Amino acid sequence: MAVVVVGLVAATGLPVELLPRGFDPPHLRVVVPWRDAPPQETLDKITKPLEEELSTVRGLGEMRSYSRSGRAVVSMTFKQGTDMDVAYREVRDRVERARRSFPDDVDRVFIRKEDPSGIPVQVYGVAVDARIDDIWDLVQQRIVRPIERIDGVASVELNGVEEKEILIELDRERTSAAGLNIYALANQLQDDNFTMASGWVREGSRKLLLRSVARYRSVEDLENRLVAPHVRLGDIATIRYAEAEKIYRVRANSRPAFAVVVFKEGDANTREVARRVDRVFDELQRDPRLRAFGMISIFDQGEVIEESLRTLLSSGLIGGLIAGAVLFFFLRRFRMMIVVALAIPLSLMIALTVMYFAGETLNLLSLLGLMICVGLLVDNAVVVSENIYRLHRDGLPPREAALRGTSEIALAITMSTLTTIVVFLPVSLIEGPARFFLLRMSIPISVALVASLLVALVFVPLCIFLTLGAETRSRLTPTRPGAVFARARDALIAVLRRVYGWTFGALGTAYGRLLAVFLRRRLELVLLTAGVFGLTVSGPLTGNLDFVNQQEGEKTVVRIFADMPASYTLDDTAAYFRQVERIVEQHREEWGLDGWLVVHVATWGRIEAFLETPRPVPLTAGEITAKLKALLPRRAGVEIFTEEESESEQRTPTVYAARLEGRDAELLERTARQLEEVMVKVPGVIGVRRTDDPRPNEIGLQVDRARVERLGVDPRAIAGVVGYALRGAMLPHYSHEGRQVSVRIRFEEEDREDLAQLESFLVPTASGGLVPLSALTRRELLAAPAVIRRVDRIVSRPISLDLEPENVDETRARLARLLARVDLPEGVRIAGDLGRQRDNEDLNSVSWAAMLSIVFIFLLMGFLFESLVLPLSILLTIPLAWIGVAWAHVLTGRDIDFLGAVGVVLLIGVVVNNGIVLIDYVNRLRADGMPRGQAVPFAAARRFRPIMMTAITTVGGMIPLAFAGASSIGLSYTSFSLALIGGMTTSTLLTLLVVPVFYTLFDDARQTVGRLARALLAGPGAPAGRTDP
Repeated sequence: MAVVVVGLVAATGLPVELLPRGFDPPHLRVVVPWRDAPPQETLDKITKPLEEELSTVRGLGEMRSYSRSGRAVVSMTFKQGTDMDVAYREVRDRVERARRSFPDDVDRVFIRKEDPSGIPVQVYGVAVDARIDDIWDLVQQRIVRPIERIDGVASVELNGVEEKEILIELDRERTSAAGLNIYALANQLQDDNFTMASGWVREGSRKLLLRSVARYRSVEDLENRLVAPHVRLGDIATIRYAEAEKIYRVRANSRPAFAVVVFKEGDANTREVARRVDRVFDELQRDPRLRAFGMISIFDQGEVIEESLRTLLSSGLIGGLIAGAVLFFFLRRFRMMIVVALAIPLSLMIALTVMYFAGETLNLLSLLGLMICVGLLVDNAVVVSENIYRLHRDGLPPREAALRGTSEIALAITMSTLTTIVVFLPVSLIEGPARFFLLRMSIPISVALVASLLVALVFVPLCIFLTLGAETRSRLTPTRPGAVFARARDALIAVLRRVYGWTFGALGTAYGRLLAVFLRRRLELVLLTAGVFGLTVSGPLTGNLDFVNQQEGEKTVVRIFADMPASYTLDDTAAYFRQVERIVEQHREEWGLDGWLVVHVATWGRIEAFLETPRPVPLTAGEITAKLKALLPRRAGVEIFTEEESESEQRTPTVYAARLEGRDAELLERTARQLEEVMVKVPGVIGVRRTDDPRPNEIGLQVDRARVERLGVDPRAIAGVVGYALRGAMLPHYSHEGRQVSVRIRFEEEDREDLAQLESFLVPTASGGLVPLSALTRRELLAAPAVIRRVDRIVSRPISLDLEPENVDETRARLARLLARVDLPEGVRIAGDLGRQRDNEDLNSVSWAAMLSIVFIFLLMGFLFESLVLPLSILLTIPLAWIGVAWAHVLTGRDIDFLGAVGVVLLIGVVVNNGIVLIDYVNRLRADGMPRGQAVPFAAARRFRPIMMTAITTVGGMIPLAFAGASSIGLSYTSFSLALIGGMTTSTLLTLLVVPVFYTLFDDARQTVGRLARALLAGPGAPAGRTDP
């Protein structure tokens, strides 16, 4: 009772998270928005200074950068063992250093940690009425402030709505008529709005600090500012207080919108914080002042957690019921079935208690570990109860049967439990995320299994002793209600006994005969086993079995992305996505959509459609994605791709990713296009995916240096005039109602977009005159890349190819041979099949853990059997399990993903359990004097029923998880379940035949080697010794 009470307290008190705490992946990302700059200028002005500073951060392994119009992104991967808190502080320091060299109009820099604390707890899309004045201030006061006051909320970000700023928009003709140019005017105003400390003065007996103030106090002050004799700023410019020009736009359900992103504090309970945020948003929707706002939930981490927990819990409950039904079918004793089944909740309660006091959380991994144990926790209890019941049936009294039955089997089940736990010991020796996830999963599994061992050795014998005595008394003195129940029970048991006799009884008889045959014809079984294993490993059906990093299930969100041509403006992209929205709106009911969200910049965008739950229509997210993609409007240069296709270096079997590296971006682009033309001709290649638009997308203004020097023009003034004219320039902040407001100067829109107007801009000369830009430069069209990628400060250019699903490996081999023969320009190198390389790294980590697990299990069994030869017969169950793993995936059309590989590692420790119990019983019979020829079939017959029971309960516990729907984040447990189901099925069926036969073979080999060794030590003429029959 104490265990139950403490377990319930622990279960309700455990913090609930999406992922375990402490996951600190070695990745950081720096994002710097900078509007309207071409990729090359973004690289020169933002990315390179940032890379130079970040390259000095300690522990940095690899640095990747992406420079495109509108932003620069630098992603860093650190070496294993790097303290990421220290790395984050160093990155923040280097970013502050680099900001000193950034252009003045770069006002924000984002540093992102890729850990669970960086995942928003809530994201809401808020549709707005564009007619509302000063949306920023209203949102800050009525939405952001109430959310920030919620207990557990760390910060709130707004995306898609900009704070108002002072815009000074110059009229080009009036500015030129006044003899002014924007470059000199901006520099003049830069020095005109300041506050400067000027020392101190005395006034009587007081000492006062002196401050020189030259700040504008109103827009009228700016308008009246003289910029030339008799010329006010207001005479040549329109000055207004307006929302800043958006870098990107957000639309929710076809209405202009913005996103509210809520982050929680590190130790806060995610589910509780999400619920509090939901309650506040419910209150906000009832606020009459926000009646014009429409709010939809885009992402709710709390709902993701609850939905994932519901999936796992329901699967665990169904698995537990299946296990209970299997137990009752085999045992046909209600009380004994209850005793054995109680091992599941008792063990789970103990595990939850240990996790609670160890400071762990209830998350997807820990709960998955507990659900795995549902089928495993009864194994020890089944073996103990079966042994006790067999001895009692043979005539021993209940007390003696309980004591002897437990002592006979205690060492074997202890060792079999340790073999399951020991598979996790090598995890501490591997590196990468696999180490963290396997360790976090191992904690609940190990604790629950140890708890199940204690329950089997203490609780189960006591309860069976009591139930055996109670059954005897109830048969002697039945009451009237008891007699009715007894007749119903006996009738049910009679039916189950007949069914058992027709099925497993007959199977057990056939098994005994088949084993007797193979014990006489051992070589035939060896050849048959080798043939089945060889067919599995090298057969044509399993040749298509592949490893993928993540195999996603069906999601509740449809995401489609679009890369736009570099020539597209923000309005062009907005017009395209409005067409996409109309398509979605037309099919809303047909597809069962709850809402949608569009986010885009000028050259990139995405639409997210949220599926109604429960589903009113049978369409899945994958099917809707395919339908929507097929209906999207086709435009020249617009590349449409799904979420699974969103990475340039794909980790899916049907995509081949390579990368060119060098110093010259233009040379890489030319080389890449030449290579793509050759690679697409390779058999098995469908085509090239997502290449940049080759058409000219930039205008280059080439400076005539001879004319510039002759006129005395500073080349920096040319760049300044062009940059200030098109993008504008940031001036010192202006104080307005207690807020610091940005001030920007630029030309009016009609003067900024016309190329002819641009060439007429005036540039100052050294003599004080003005020269039109066209007199100093010549223009030419350039086909510059839309994005410049660099790896470790070296320019890279990805190549991505779609492959035919058939013969993927052969196509990859052809491409590898082609790249090995290709003659690349000097300074250019290529790295091929990047996605497969990364998958192999993950697979190698898990494979290394699996091999070490086998070694540890072998040493543990050597300790149990006091032999290094006999355990080899049990280790054969591991490749036998792989037969089931491979065929389970092939027959269901699934690849093995990372969770599936984890299941294989766990399977290594589980499948040897039956062999350990079987061989331990054989050795005990032989120690009692039974010849080997009798001990092996006798032990196999006695262990047939408990082996089948434990295998079926384990498989039954996994079946619901195999058919469970994926979580809303797309995490699928199918491969994991298939690994355990297939592996346990084949290993159990083949273990019953292979282990006894190979046991005799290895025992003969051991005795033969022993005789030879004794003969060599004793010398010629010594007796050879006897072989146990």
